Amino acid sequence: MVSAIKKFFDTNILLSHLEQLEKEESFYLSSVTLRELEGIKTSKVKSDEVKFAARKAVRWLDSNEEKYTVVVYEDCMRTACLDIVEDLEETNDLKIMLCAKWVDAVEGISIEFCTNDILCKIIAKEYLGLNVCSLEENTDGIYKGYKTIRGTSHEINEIMDKIDYSDWNVNEYLIIENTDDDSSKELRFNGTEFVSLKLPPSKFIKGKNSLQRCALDAMLNPDITISAILGTYGSGKTFMALQMALYNVREKGNQGKILGVREMIGQGKEIGYLPGDMENKIGAFFEPLTQSLNGGEYELEGLKQSGVLDTNIPYFMKGTTYNDTVIVCDEAEDLSEAQIRLIGTRLGSNSKIYFSGDYKQSLINKTNTNALVKMCNELKGNPKFACICLDEDVRSETSKLFADLFKR
Repeated sequence: MVSAIKKFFDTNILLSHLEQLEKEESFYLSSVTLRELEGIKTSKVKSDEVKFAARKAVRWLDSNEEKYTVVVYEDCMRTACLDIVEDLEETNDLKIMLCAKWVDAVEGISIEFCTNDILCKIIAKEYLGLNVCSLEENTDGIYKGYKTIRGTSHEINEIMDKIDYSDWNVNEYLIIENTDDDSSKELRFNGTEFVSLKLPPSKFIKGKNSLQRCALDAMLNPDITISAILGTYGSGKTFMALQMALYNVREKGNQGKILGVREMIGQGKEIGYLPGDMENKIGAFFEPLTQSLNGGEYELEGLKQSGVLDTNIPYFMKGTTYNDTVIVCDEAEDLSEAQIRLIGTRLGSNSKIYFSGDYKQSLINKTNTNALVKMCNELKGNPKFACICLDEDVRSETSKLFADLFKR
């Protein structure tokens, strides 16, 4: 009789996909994972976002002890596999994988090792012969625009030597996290090789984390004419999009003007019933763009008077062509497929467009069939397109608390 396959979750799954554990009737964890979570909670080098995720995972585990079995790591687990792991550094990651191997080979329970770490996938599959799975790609049906590898310098070099370029899309980003010194590096795949990012001067705008730096690179790249900057609450997507539009227009002179676009209602309805003239009717809906300007409403007015910035809504864009323009399409999660197609087809010569939004905040469709999500999935791999999904709230510590409220 063939036993049912049981999942064995790596630490990164608990940090990034806690909701997946709720769907499992039972699963396995390593004692090393529990120690890692406790260490992350009080770490001085981990980000507040990661520490919050660790605290949340520990609370969930405390409340759901009946759902999982903890496998305590012992030295005999490495000894049993010494002939295949003797050249590998005895890291926590390896100890976790050896726990999974022990359950699979010694206890006779079919294990599927679940991790988002590329290095762990390679070792678990190629060295230890485990079945592996990942929750990083398309867990919620959206192309996120990046992959992450994490390990020591030696391990990272091994991964890069064996990397399969056919698994990568053009303009997909690679984030390398080095555990030797807790440093990070970002690269972009140009279709042939991984290249370093090109960023604007830090005095103008500086990315607060790896994903923001990737987003800045995408918006600065002259060959990328469509950038989708997606992200959670407070991730900086609107601010970065408008600031990079200003950089391209005022600092570099790559384009001549900026067009801010927002859908006011969420369904593309007319606004004739609203009081006042056109400016009065739509002005309040562009307040987020105003807040993304260092000079606020005064800078906004100055930009409008000088002809650098204009605003519009999709309903009034029919029949127009925008040449030499950076279009900043904010709150794009509330656009329909027809509206995205309408806005995109307005681009003329020497123009580019930045979409910013979060489908989970959409007023019309919070599922993975949201038009913004579908656009990213269909355009991935096109050399004129790049997408980055920001996952960290950088607005404030209080904002972070609300960002994860009521998710379970």
